[in-house]
Order: sequence, then structure tokens, then C-alpha cells
Amino acid sequence: MKLCIAYPNKNSYSETFIHNQIAYLKPALTLSGGWRPYRTADGDTIIRMPLAEPVRVGVKRMVSALYPAFYTHFLTRYLKENRPDVVLAEYGPTACNVMAACKRANVPLVVHFHGFDAVEKETIKMFETRYRQLFVQARAIVAVSNDMVEQLIRLGADPQKVHRNPYGVETKLFSGAEPEKAEKLIVTVGRFTAKKAPQLTIRAFDKVLDRHPDARLVMIGGGELLESCKKLVDELQLKYAVQLVGVKTAAEIAEWHKKARLFAQHSMVNPVNGDSEGTPNTVLEASAAGLPIVSTRHAGIKEAVEHGVTGFLVEEGDFQGMAKYMIQLLDEPELAGELGRTARRKMISEYEMSDRINALNEILERAHGPAGTSV
Repeated sequence: MKLCIAYPNKNSYSETFIHNQIAYLKPALTLSGGWRPYRTADGDTIIRMPLAEPVRVGVKRMVSALYPAFYTHFLTRYLKENRPDVVLAEYGPTACNVMAACKRANVPLVVHFHGFDAVEKETIKMFETRYRQLFVQARAIVAVSNDMVEQLIRLGADPQKVHRNPYGVETKLFSGAEPEKAEKLIVTVGRFTAKKAPQLTIRAFDKVLDRHPDARLVMIGGGELLESCKKLVDELQLKYAVQLVGVKTAAEIAEWHKKARLFAQHSMVNPVNGDSEGTPNTVLEASAAGLPIVSTRHAGIKEAVEHGVTGFLVEEGDFQGMAKYMIQLLDEPELAGELGRTARRKMISEYEMSDRINALNEILERAHGPAGTSV
């Protein structure tokens, strides 16, 4: 199968799920560079004309109404010249922008939804009509959680086309945690953004310190709420106990897991725009490492974490309940170790990277058949 993956953000550190798909599926072709991807893996443009980039930018800025047709013309030519067997479009908006060219070039299209693209209010408002067209054209539609499957069906997708395939985790890289032996260290990883509610994790940890004044919280990541979280740490006088260490590599994150007693993440629906998670890789990675999870009943988290078995879940916004379970795991290191070991077994059984990539590959293989057959 000659695969082309179209995705918007080549250098986004947080989109490890897409980078993993590229690394494991080894597509013959990739296109990136925004919601209308136009740059090849080598950085070349598909806009084949003199002064291609100035012309592209000029059309996009000065006669923006013509840009979709301009882009579709060159993408169609690129697809006809390179003849991929199937295009995998990462995110719904990407798929909407490449679907006309796929149709003209007679290339099957598979769309992979990831989170905001299925739920965020403005995105749905902007793309709802085009989503319905996409759902007709797409050979397969991939979702990362049961919640997302149900949401896409509500938006008009054919249930027979929608396939739940959560992200995978590299259980060899993420391993080695021994929470029963660890110090009272709580780790959280992820972008500082509204749907991850890092400020509520900080407020929960503030309650933890009443019982365990020697506990520490390490927060890994960056984002638009980082500065406000720094201010909150100052306001609560937590600088001695909270470290905001910035963006780290996967290997560095894995080392932090090995030092921790538990992993915490307070994911929730953004009350302003409705944005939510798919299935956070960070939760899968911490579970694979062997850490118990304290998180929320949100999106794919409630599939990845079994309450009382691999961790504890609270309702969105309940930072007091989150603090209670953090305290329990700090009180009971043996329980932390038991839940962590069970969490790792669950990841190996249900979320192993090679298994999830193989499942996605099967969806793609069937999609490029004569009529696209259901998986």
C-alpha cells in the first residue's frame, strides 16, 4: 500500500500521536504545512509554478476566496502524479480541505479525528456541512474513543464507517516506575490549556500539602495557561513544592515517571468552546510506565483508566475529590504499586503501539480496496 499522510503541524511537540503514526506506518508520501498541507517530507511545495511560494501566499491573503480552488488544483495534480493508494488525513478540517482533490484524483480518503475537531463549537459550526460531505466520501473514519465515535455519528457519520482505534503507547520506552518505593512525587504532563485544566491540578495539590507537606508536584509542558499557572503557584505560596519544568522529550518524561508515586491530570470540557480530549497520550504513557492515575471521567480517559483498578477518576471540576485520591496514594504506597502494575498490564494488553498501528493499517488497507470494505 502506497500511503500518503496529510497533517497540519510538522513541528508540533504535543502531537506525538501523528508523529508515531508516521514513524510506524512509514508512508511513501507526507504533506504538511497547515490545514491545507502543501509541503512534502523534503520541504518542497506541491505548488509547481515560478515563484510558487510568493504566489501561494499572495493568493491566500489577497484573493482568499480563490485559494481553495487554487490549492485543490495543485493537490489534484500531485496526487495524480504520485498515485497513492490512500490518503490518511489527520483531523477533520484537513480532510475537508483535501477531499475535493482526492475525489478528482480518484484516491480513497480516510479521516482520523483526534479531539477538538469532533467537538469544539466553532469548528463544528464552520465545518458541519462539509463534514456531512466528508462522511459520504470518506472510506473510513477513525476515532480514538467511544465518546468520539458517538459524537461523529451524531454529526452524521455512517456507524459502519466509524472505527474506534485509540492511540498506542511504546511500553518499552515507558516502563520502570516503582511507585511503592518512590518519594511523594506527583507528575503531570501536557499542554497548559483549558481542556487539561492545569490550574485545578495545582489547587488539588494545594490540598494534598495539608496532609503531606513533603509532597512535590512536577508539571511538564508549555502552553497558553503556563503564565497564569505560575501566578497561581505564587499566590498559593507553593513555589517550594511545585516545579514547572517546561517541555521535555519522551525519554526525559519517561525518567520522571520512574521517580514518581502517581500521575495526575484534570482533563475537562472547555466551558467556553466545548473543546475536549480524545484519549490523552500522557495518561497512556504514565500507565505504561507503571504509575497509578488520578484523573477525570472525561472522553477516552474513562476507557484507559479503570476506577479503583488502575487509578482513580473524579468528575470534571472536582479538584477536592482529586486531592482525596492523591492523598490516598501517598498514604498507601503499596496500593500505588498495585494499581500501577495493573495499569501497565492494561496498556500492554489494550494499548500497545504495534497493536494499535496494526489496527490502523488494517483500516487503511481495507479502505483502498475496490469499494472500501468495513473493518
